[in-house]
Amino acid sequence: MRLLNRINPKERLHLARVKELACGVCGAEGPSEAHHVEQHQQYLCIPLCEDCHRGSFNGLHGQRRIWNVKKLTELDVLNETLRAIL
Repeated sequence: MRLLNRINPKERLHLARVKELACGVCGAEGPSEAHHVEQHQQYLCIPLCEDCHRGSFNGLHGQRRIWNVKKLTELDVLNETLRAIL
């Protein structure tokens, strides 16, 4: 069994590609932060700007206001992320 916190070269490349994308919520130009929809699942990441990721007002880890206004879920953004990469 592979250690959960170790990422292999393919996963590292995928994360780098995700971080190059614009924010999946507000569209702010990259580089973005890679938010893990599920911890340690490197292919389940979405690109988010700092505000949409960690902001106390708009952020996913905050009040999620912009997410609610745009009626977006993590899976909505993941779908668009995969569409952009594949």
